[in-house]
Formats: sequence, structure tokens, C-alpha cells
Amino acid sequence: MGKNRYPIDIELKKLEKIKLFPNIYVYPFVNLFMGLNTCRSDEKVAVRKCSVPGYKGQILSTLVIEPRNCLSKVPCIIFFHGGGLMLKAAKSHYQFAKWYAEKAKCKVVFPDYRLVPKYRFPYAVEDCYGVYDWVINSADELGVDKNKVILTGDSAGANLAAAVTLMARDRAVTSPLGVLMSYPVLDRRMNTESMRKFTDTPVFDANLARIFWGAYLADTQPEHIEYASPMEAETLEGFPETYIEVAEFDCLHDDGIAFAERLKTEGTKIELHEVNNACHGFEVALESNLVKESLLRRINWISKLIDDL
Repeated sequence: MGKNRYPIDIELKKLEKIKLFPNIYVYPFVNLFMGLNTCRSDEKVAVRKCSVPGYKGQILSTLVIEPRNCLSKVPCIIFFHGGGLMLKAAKSHYQFAKWYAEKAKCKVVFPDYRLVPKYRFPYAVEDCYGVYDWVINSADELGVDKNKVILTGDSAGANLAAAVTLMARDRAVTSPLGVLMSYPVLDRRMNTESMRKFTDTPVFDANLARIFWGAYLADTQPEHIEYASPMEAETLEGFPETYIEVAEFDCLHDDGIAFAERLKTEGTKIELHEVNNACHGFEVALESNLVKESLLRRINWISKLIDDL
């Protein structure tokens, strides 16, 4: 099926004209503009900035977003934004973070982790693990319940959420209560049917996935490949309850489904949704009905997970 001929929902049509760049060295310049996006307090949420220890002593700028009149000891969502591990957060990421804080009555921690091509694996995931460790160890000062921490992310951010979960398990620290992933990147081997099929989809496709994997891993084989490619973990035993959304016309479609099936087989409770007539990055269309429906499902899942504890 040719370019722009996928039956994308009419509210997502503007995405048909968007494609990430294949040249990885363009992204530092793009990020000069992406860095102009801000997340500011409003009548529903308060936003403050914290300095958090990252990998190899780097101090990371990290946002804490909370609902107005927030009580202490509330649940916490740590949000790892997507963007191929190359892009800074978009306006849509900040809006979703604010929605999670407001509607799920949680504090949302939003780290500014380091990016490819300057910082390749394991910088991003170790930065994100450092933020997770900071939340767990600073829970009292942050006013969060360390037993009610949920990791979330979209695309490459979902990869980081899954990887940090594996790292927490392997390093014997408090595990997250749950993981929420949208159109996740989970397997560098790229051997699924959707990877073979979707080579010309809007926003992102299999050709770009191959370029981004090469940039992240720099053609090396890390000792802990599962922290880059979570599907390659020897076992997913101990993974917490998980919510996964996949987009119908996305090369990553089968990654999410395969990971969900494996989690279920290994004993994890799973909620899996396919968003029909959607492509990768559909969350950018904040006013669309698809996004509103997706947000409602996620808030319901988060609320039930928290209430059931």
C-alpha cells in the first residue's frame, strides 16, 4: 500500500504529512526548537522543576507535575517520553503528563533524559533508572507512595519503561506497581510481520526503526541487551500488571502484541488494545476522539490498579 493510502482516521489526516528524519545528526538541531516546548502550571496542575542524579553523575532536569491541592502520599506516574531516543519532549507529551496528574490524581515525574546520537546506550535507560531510583528513595520528601509507582511511556519511552522495570527487578529494588505502554519499541531484531509490511507508514516506519536501532546501539552487542531490547530478556517473570496499546498501521504493531502475549504466558496480568485506523504517534492529535477514548481507557486502568492495591 502506497504512501498516504492507509485508511487513517480523518482526525489523524495531518499526520500523513509527517515523517521523522532518517539522518540522525539532524536531531540536535531539531531539539533547539523542541526545547522551546514548555510544561507550565495552570489552574488544574502545578509544575515544578527538580534536579535529579542521572547516569555517571549527570544532573537531570526533571519535572514534577501534581494536581492542585495535592495531598501527600499519593500515587506516582513516571513518564518517559518518546521520540526515537533522539527528540526532546513534544507538547503532546506534556499534555498527557498533565492529564495523568489531573485525572488520575497522581504526581507525575517527567525526566529529561539524555539523547542519541551524542549519548548512546545505556545513557538514556540508566538516566531513567536513576530517576526511578530517586523517586523510590525520596518518596517521603516527594509525598508519594513508593508502592504505587507506575511507569509509562510512548514508543521509545515505552521501551525505557519496560527496560527500567527489568532493571528494578534485576537490581532487587522496589518494583513498579504497573507499566503502561503505547506503541512500544521492544525488539531490535525487527522480525515481525508488521515490520516487513509497514515500510511507508506516516510518522514512523520499519526503515526508520532500523536506522534508530543502529544509532542507539552503535552496532554493538551490550552485555544486558534486554535493557535495550526488552523482548530479548531470558524471562519476564515478575513483571507487574501491564497495559499496552498498539496502532493498527504501525511497524511496531506486532512488537506490542508479542510482548503482551509473552507477559501473559509468564504470569503477568495484561490489558491490550489495538487502536484502529491509527498510525504511530497518534497521541499528537490531542483533540481527536481516538485520543480522548485512549486517555479514558488509560485513566480507568490506572485508577483500578491503584484502587485494587
